[in-house]
Amino acid sequence: MDENTQQQIAQACVALLEENAANYNQERVCNSGNRSEPSTKEESMTLLLHAGSEPSVDVGHVTDALWILYKRSRPESQTRQWVTQLLFGLLQRAGITAPDATELASTLYNLSPRDSHERQAAVQALLALARRRDIPFGDAVEAAHSLYVQAVYAQGPRGARERQQASEMLLEQARWPGITAAQAQEAALALCYAAPYRSKERNESILALIEVMRRPDLSFEEAKVLDYQRATQGGNRALVQQQLAAKKRMWETVAQRPDLTSEQRAEVARALEDYSGFLK
Repeated sequence: MDENTQQQIAQACVALLEENAANYNQERVCNSGNRSEPSTKEESMTLLLHAGSEPSVDVGHVTDALWILYKRSRPESQTRQWVTQLLFGLLQRAGITAPDATELASTLYNLSPRDSHERQAAVQALLALARRRDIPFGDAVEAAHSLYVQAVYAQGPRGARERQQASEMLLEQARWPGITAAQAQEAALALCYAAPYRSKERNESILALIEVMRRPDLSFEEAKVLDYQRATQGGNRALVQQQLAAKKRMWETVAQRPDLTSEQRAEVARALEDYSGFLK
């Protein structure tokens, strides 16, 4: 791929990011279901060259195309170096939306050598996104979750450290002051479902869920969200019993609310009866 083509692709990618940023709070036009995904280097380059002008192209399609371009190029080739440099450059642009930054950083993480500057830039970008309180809570959770998922498959001490950083970030998010019970549950479950079965991280996420259930001011609707399943699997027997006891206590607390309708009181009574049976 010649330098002129590289420049054209870079300009198209920048134009796409600027368009996405401008339309962040508007409904995006997305016809991706009507267009086949690129599967060759040639198809990928065609998509990349038109990225800034086609309404059906989003950042996810661009990163997929860059992935194919990278994987179908020779190791140590100029193309591979250019792909990681382009991703790094796009990630540094001002005004980039949180979902686009997460997508770019995750791709950069996967395509960069383990100890490279680009890999570390991707890690720091995801952690920075995960700490932000000025973006939708789900976007912050997705950044931490994405880092955790990538780090689970990374080898060596650095990968283990990145996994720990992401795990700690998700647990921290679940305890942020001022968030709703549903948001706290979202962060804890993101870690719970990503963590290996019976791992330390999974058990810690279950304990974070139990903390949410112990909130004294839960509404009936919040309790229903937290009670969507009887017990999150992955902990030991004692932890499962702790979950069941916390849910019983949660419903006992909700039962004291004066604003419950007769239908809600009947549902609370059924839940308490169920948990009393489970804990016998």
